[in-house]
Amino acid sequence: MADDNQNAPRTIDSVLDLLGGLGRYQLFQAALLAVSNLSVSFHLLNFVFIAQTVKQQCDVTPLYGNNTTTNYGTCDVSVQNTTTNVTSKHTCSAWTYDVQKDHSIVSEWDLVCGNVFFARLPQSLFIVGQGIGAATVSVLSDKFGRKPFLVMSHVLTAGAGFALAFSPNIAAFTALRMVNGIFQQGIVVTSSTMVMELFPMNRRVEVSAVFALVWSFCTILLTGTAYFGRDMDWRTLQLCFVSVSITVLLQIVFMGESLRWLITNKKAKNAIALFKRAARMNKLDVSNVALPGIRTENTPVELSSTETPSEVVKYSCLDLVRTRFMLKITTVVWFSWLVDSLTYFSLYLTASSLTDDFYLNFLLNSLAEVPAGPLFWFVGRRWGRRLFFITFHSVAGVCLLMATVIKSLAAGQVALTSSTVLAFIGKVGNAACFNGMFAYTPEIYPTNLRSIGMGSGSIAARVGGMIAPFISILAAIAPWAPGTIFGVACLVTAALNYMLPEAEGRELPQTIEDVKAWGKAPARD
Repeated sequence: MADDNQNAPRTIDSVLDLLGGLGRYQLFQAALLAVSNLSVSFHLLNFVFIAQTVKQQCDVTPLYGNNTTTNYGTCDVSVQNTTTNVTSKHTCSAWTYDVQKDHSIVSEWDLVCGNVFFARLPQSLFIVGQGIGAATVSVLSDKFGRKPFLVMSHVLTAGAGFALAFSPNIAAFTALRMVNGIFQQGIVVTSSTMVMELFPMNRRVEVSAVFALVWSFCTILLTGTAYFGRDMDWRTLQLCFVSVSITVLLQIVFMGESLRWLITNKKAKNAIALFKRAARMNKLDVSNVALPGIRTENTPVELSSTETPSEVVKYSCLDLVRTRFMLKITTVVWFSWLVDSLTYFSLYLTASSLTDDFYLNFLLNSLAEVPAGPLFWFVGRRWGRRLFFITFHSVAGVCLLMATVIKSLAAGQVALTSSTVLAFIGKVGNAACFNGMFAYTPEIYPTNLRSIGMGSGSIAARVGGMIAPFISILAAIAPWAPGTIFGVACLVTAALNYMLPEAEGRELPQTIEDVKAWGKAPARD
């Protein structure tokens, strides 16, 4: 390695560049983190398949008399006395289904008619659990390290998912589903943060785009698993979904801690050991290279003028909103997460099926997310993150409003096709923004506030996710209302995104002061 490179003052990003932005070590670690996407998708979306809605009919009951005609409905039995012509209704106490009894939790535990609330409750509490996990694991991983809490969350998510398959009743299932949500969100927050910290600034947007594609691939793989297991009972299918979590063994054995977190928190021994391990894997000689801010007996400290001071900078949750500057950024980030999540899940829950085939419809919804990664890569890298979010929030808002207007005021096949195409484009724009927030949020918060910032954004997203199921009720009352709300909210978000700092071309910040120094235009070499 050249002497001028060895002696030059270094930032953490320059150290990552020195290791080779896409070196063997980084790619191997990224592959291990991609395993988290597989686990998250299988634990998050499995509920769609193990709690499938079913068609039911009241079970046959004893005749109410010889002079009666009995009609069996879905939720009640109608009995007409042929002599007096008086009709009475009786609530069902048992049902028959168009599938086997153990095909779904809905059919096994009779979660229909008056009990339909209990069929939706597990997913609602899963979202509550995600909020709890985002609030707790994010704080702990900022304080004690990324890897321990990623692995812990992964193991406990697998344990809760495994226990779900043996739930004796809906109460136990609901409680375990909430636990599953807590630790599943720990995987999301920690892995998203580690991915951003693993690569230098000139590689982050590409990696974010690739991980968005990995997510789409995982949902497609989930669809295939569910389709080939469609004749299984829900408990066996759940065990198939959970089996992907065995990949956590790879993370336990081979995954390293975040080098950026180790350097920022002055974990000298561990930082140097990890740095040398990465260099060996990348076939580089770093024997005379100093890590920024790390003092050792054999290597002098080398700090750039923009590097953090020797004392570790500690932050708390209050630092997200303590100053006017951080309050402005955090408020916009929270609002963006909430709107993106609400729109994303509401469109999924309230949109008309693209086909009559349940599995094909889910597959098509997964394919709609494929453009999200490439769009973030192309626009986010060329014109910056702010312009990306402003553009695609505007696309989503305009298309959803136009689709609503056409569907409400026009009729015929042309109008139906036009509104469907516009709604699909709006969904692509929304998916692009939602996926982009997973990359952008860790970019704008300092290292010791990064997971907390990511977790707080995720909590805001959970609020949107909890509201989403009620949108179908609103749609039944006023069909034009959901599209109008989503469209206006997306346009408001686009306007607010103008206030965000630009992360393109800048190192991940170590302190709040680093973020304050950013402008609103991409930094260019």
